[in-house]
Amino acid sequence: MNVSPISISEQKTFDGVDFPLVLAPEAGAEASADTLAQWIASHADELRAQMIDHGAILFRGFGLDSPDDFEAMLDAAQFENMPYIGGAAPRTQVTKSRILTANESPPSEPIPFHHEMAQVPNPPAYVFFYCDIAPSVGGETAIVLSNQVYNRFQAIAPAFAERVEREGVRYIRVMPPQDDATSAIGRSWKSTFQTEDVAEAERRMEAIGTRWEWLESGDLRTETATVPAIRTDERSGKKTFFNSMVAAYTGWIDSRNDPRRAVVCGDGDAVDGDALEATAIAMTEESVAFRWQAGDMLWLDNRLVMHARRPYEGPRRILASIAIG
Repeated sequence: MNVSPISISEQKTFDGVDFPLVLAPEAGAEASADTLAQWIASHADELRAQMIDHGAILFRGFGLDSPDDFEAMLDAAQFENMPYIGGAAPRTQVTKSRILTANESPPSEPIPFHHEMAQVPNPPAYVFFYCDIAPSVGGETAIVLSNQVYNRFQAIAPAFAERVEREGVRYIRVMPPQDDATSAIGRSWKSTFQTEDVAEAERRMEAIGTRWEWLESGDLRTETATVPAIRTDERSGKKTFFNSMVAAYTGWIDSRNDPRRAVVCGDGDAVDGDALEATAIAMTEESVAFRWQAGDMLWLDNRLVMHARRPYEGPRRILASIAIG
């Protein structure tokens, strides 16, 4: 099967490089899950290199039509599966191995830009999405290059940018005992740490440097170890806004959580909320938000690209998976 880059109206170009790279079968080529899996298996190293160059790859028009097809593509590329331990989003396991639903919070709720699981010591290297049911209105998984965000952030608040680069940040979240589908951060402590045993949850929190407090309500208050807010990608040499500060400060809100207290500087001081709100606007200005089509598959280099979800109407089913480097 021959595969070529195509252009879509939503693409942007940075330093002469398309974002995202969009791949499609050439006219007349046989497009099926089997042929794409074979092609991916023989081009896996090249695709990883293209993810460094472009940050993201959108596969369109290849005839993928099931979660199993999606999983087969990741297996063909030999991405090493990573369990979703430590994330905040409510999700449902779809396949026995590696495919889950994307964030299942209410369709009216936007999900701010973030690197996947930036609040844990060892975030995934890759994030993958697959469109099973495309929404009729909205619901785009918007993406933005993290280096572009860093540049805007540094220009908006240079002193604060230097401080969080030096000190890092910590995240504070209160988790319910059961998943709360009404909240974008409603993942329970049982799902977050993938155990129903209190002692085992405590062992897993201790292993990643998280401090905790069991509340009388049955909820669990957690405070992460100090983690980096600005990273330099060793492959490209570019500085990235590798954190969930904006997501936490603007979006970690529900009956248990106050977003303005969800993230603090490494020494425990409050963050600069005005700078984060201005950076949120800059993220949208720099982003790409393409309309999902059923069968689309999106690969993100999580070290270079942030993602978000826009509100939507009608049925929408986007599936996801993560992998280590």
